[in-house]
Amino acid sequence: MNILLKYSQIIAFSAVLAACGGQKDGSNGHRSEGSGGFLRISEVTLPKTIFPQATTNYIEGLVAGQIHEGLVRLNPKTLEPIPGLAEKWEISDDGKTITFHLRKGVYFQNPENEGGKGSEVTSNDVKFTFELLCTDRPSNMHFATVCKDRILGANEYFEATSKGQKSDLKGFKLIDKYTFSITLNNASGIFLQILANPVTSIISEEAYKVNYENLKVGAGPFVYNTKYSNPKHIVLTRNENYYGKDEKGNSLPYLDSVIINILNSTEEGLTAFKEGKCEYIGTIPSNSVRMIVEENIKDFENHPPSFILERSSEMVSQYYVFNINKAPFNNVKVRQAFNYAIDRDKIIDKVLQGQAYGPGSYGITPPTFNTYKVSQIKGYSFDPEKARKLLIEAGYPKGVGFPEVSLLVNSGNSRNNTVAAEIQKQIKEVLGVNITFESLPNGDKFNLQVKGQGHIFRDGWIADYPSPESFLSVFYGEPVPSDTGKVSYPNTQRYVNAEFDKYYKAGRDARNRDSSYVNFLRAEQILMDEAPLIVLWYESNYRLISSRLKNFNVNPMRYIDLTRVMISSAEENKEEKK
Repeated sequence: MNILLKYSQIIAFSAVLAACGGQKDGSNGHRSEGSGGFLRISEVTLPKTIFPQATTNYIEGLVAGQIHEGLVRLNPKTLEPIPGLAEKWEISDDGKTITFHLRKGVYFQNPENEGGKGSEVTSNDVKFTFELLCTDRPSNMHFATVCKDRILGANEYFEATSKGQKSDLKGFKLIDKYTFSITLNNASGIFLQILANPVTSIISEEAYKVNYENLKVGAGPFVYNTKYSNPKHIVLTRNENYYGKDEKGNSLPYLDSVIINILNSTEEGLTAFKEGKCEYIGTIPSNSVRMIVEENIKDFENHPPSFILERSSEMVSQYYVFNINKAPFNNVKVRQAFNYAIDRDKIIDKVLQGQAYGPGSYGITPPTFNTYKVSQIKGYSFDPEKARKLLIEAGYPKGVGFPEVSLLVNSGNSRNNTVAAEIQKQIKEVLGVNITFESLPNGDKFNLQVKGQGHIFRDGWIADYPSPESFLSVFYGEPVPSDTGKVSYPNTQRYVNAEFDKYYKAGRDARNRDSSYVNFLRAEQILMDEAPLIVLWYESNYRLISSRLKNFNVNPMRYIDLTRVMISSAEENKEEKK
């Protein structure tokens, strides 16, 4: 471990990320010297959709976030809200009404993807977007996160659309072509950050009515190239009409294109990086970290290094969820027994090779939020005697009579399989229960999960916005449809507990953070007592970043803003190392 710790310090602090000056001609004003080039990213999850309101995983959000843009963006360093399509806003004295002012002369991309401009972004498009977010339709995955109980009249609008009726979204007031207001039920300190999530990207009403959810044009910095893209090779090219400018008036984005390759495994991504075929991979196999450090010490000692191995704690939790509406996991004692039967420290040390922030022994919220005292939550640690006792109380002494249950994990990351195999072994040794596990493409696993077809599912959550609320919202029960034939997302386990919901809503609607966190902690303790999930570990991720990348910021939310990223040529990089 010593060598890894030593060179992690070198890696973390030796990169010089500086923008270059100068100008040259561009179609949308001047372009900075150093602009151009292409960035290649390797990922392993195949996107099912890139329509913002239907996205459900990180890679879908990554792509959608480059094509589209919302009213608000996040500063990629601080995660504080900054202007996006809205150049400014005012908040009323009671904190409930936010009046937004759109930038003038901002255009959607051309619906034909042939350059030129589409329609101008106006308040009508914003109104259309929020009405769409409040419409009951199968692919609307984010009504509960963005609008439900938050925006005045959102619940009534959703209910009306579920009955095929028309309604008005009371909380949205159209003032003029570039000005509008959104009124909330309660003042919120987090609503602006929620608006920075790609799911709230502003949709062109004109383009949507032609392409609906096959829509691939937005108002973002990059354009989806339909000619060269396919599901496993996504090509995004510079939006020549993007409004963004840097401090010197140079046009953004700097890059000419972004290429996202969907590979079969993280191991393939590592190989591609080592062969110079990509500049960034967001996750590397845990068993490869030591090898990377030991084999590339000289590269790390260069100034700047040839590449950067970056490690940081993240707003990410890894866990399994139970199908709590299906025997045997409709029994809380069975769920608790499984939680106590798992040695999380062993998984981190032996399987993950230490690649974790810590074992999931508290709650669902990772310990990366200042002043949120997650250590107060009593979670689960390895206690085989207590696990066996609970299983006896549930009616399955030594696992006798316990049905064989299935665990579904998503393919593409080898650690999902190795973790599942270790948990399979531990459950058998401690409880005498057999688990079978199957590795499926993420889309296939997701479809089974939201339909409740299985027993245990591997899952994980990256914060959609920088608050514990994002994690607890996954278990909010009020949006869960009573019709089991309908998709339930993000609460795929269909967990419903009135006490949890009461404290969750009190935390969500509290005006100050202290009151909010007190209620969230109460909700989270109820969640852990009920155990609809097994929290395994809190993420501490390793990433590989080419030193050719400039202005490339990483953060605990994995929020990637590519508008100011530059990439130096191989020749420039050689000069920099001299």
